[in-house]
Amino acid sequence: MMRSPLVVLIAVSSLITFGAPCSAGQSKTVSGLAVGEVTPSFPVLAVTGPHKGKEVCYVCEFFGGAPAIFAFFRQAGDDMASVVKELDELAGRNKDIRVVAIIIEGQDSRPWLEKFAQENRITIPLAVLRKGRDDIAMKVYKLNANMNNTILMSVKRRVAANLVNVNTENFTILTNTVSKVLDQR
Repeated sequence: MMRSPLVVLIAVSSLITFGAPCSAGQSKTVSGLAVGEVTPSFPVLAVTGPHKGKEVCYVCEFFGGAPAIFAFFRQAGDDMASVVKELDELAGRNKDIRVVAIIIEGQDSRPWLEKFAQENRITIPLAVLRKGRDDIAMKVYKLNANMNNTILMSVKRRVAANLVNVNTENFTILTNTVSKVLDQR
């Protein structure tokens, strides 16, 4: 009979130690800045778009009142690709928002991103953190590199939404958030 309490104790200890599994939705500050925090400037290396091959600060570039989505992805690959396609479509349907996808793993992903953007006609800019996980953006944006992605929506340089581990199955959470923010403008 001691097994049941032991199993419960192990389960509770695991949750305390490792936290509950995270699903897309408003982040409990698992990764990224909290709602209301200011989005600090940080440079990235643009892989596609008008600044291709150059360092650019998209926070500075997008400043001016238009809502902006900063989508940070742990690494390039199929999971990232499916969400970036959705982000690209979202940006196409909502000309009032600015979107950039940023890959945390760094510059090694540049060739893959270039090919992906070209083959899929991605129009939103794709960028990489210049120093990968060691980039200052990881610290100032409080990014957890173990999350698949952290998507921050910013309005007038303040975080309006923080979504973690967004995928194609739960992407409507982001589209609903965008609609709410645009309706409040």
